[in-house]
Amino acid sequence: MSTSAHPKLWTGVRAARRAGDALRAYDDDSFAYKTNGDVVTDADRLAERTVLDELEREYADHNIVTEESSPNFTPKPRWIIDPIDGTTNFLNGVPHYAVSIAFQGTHAADVGVVYHVPTDTMYTAVEGEGAYADGEPMALSETESLSNALLVTGFDEATMQAQHFEQFRSLLSVAQGVRRLGSAASELAMVASGSADAFFERMLSVWDTAAGVLIVEEAGGEVTRIKMVDGENSEMVLASNGHLHRDLVTLVSTGTVPEKYR
Repeated sequence: MSTSAHPKLWTGVRAARRAGDALRAYDDDSFAYKTNGDVVTDADRLAERTVLDELEREYADHNIVTEESSPNFTPKPRWIIDPIDGTTNFLNGVPHYAVSIAFQGTHAADVGVVYHVPTDTMYTAVEGEGAYADGEPMALSETESLSNALLVTGFDEATMQAQHFEQFRSLLSVAQGVRRLGSAASELAMVASGSADAFFERMLSVWDTAAGVLIVEEAGGEVTRIKMVDGENSEMVLASNGHLHRDLVTLVSTGTVPEKYR
């Protein structure tokens, strides 16, 4: 892939890397709570400003959706940014967080960039051209049975409600393992790279998922997205290597373990 053919990809990569460099140099552990209960730090704002400076230099006429300062959805062409996906992990020194940047065009191809800062791994995708980790093609896992599958997920208010918790309990009962790691963008990249077999979470925002979903799809995985009717810009996302997808959709939508796993 040449830089001339994909200028938006390389703009996103540069922006993500510079934000990552800023986060590595950051040493203030103070934080505040947003109205929805999420943690926010000055590091989020610093990383966001670093990304925006890069985008505005190249594409000042494009719309921006970003978690901290501009969360309202806007028309394409647009950039969708999560400056730190996994802020609580970052704040507590847990090495699992990412800078997530997506471009969604009208006539140009969509682009996804997820930079896993602690491991210095750059996950990228261009619509129709595959997904890559540090420039190498990504490969999904070949796991075909939920009983052998490692699932990554997140907990939220919807999951803890009685009906949804039973569905989550069903996941626990049938999978080889279920992990809650705290960075949806990073975990979607894990599915795309084959280090996890599937990802599921409710009540995600578009900045959590826009880049990671494209990366999974371009790696050859399957993604189901359902908009939540909750008055917020949120959705449920289920992503997998494809082999597991039908069984996971059944389990997540009904809470019923498929017959073959009983």
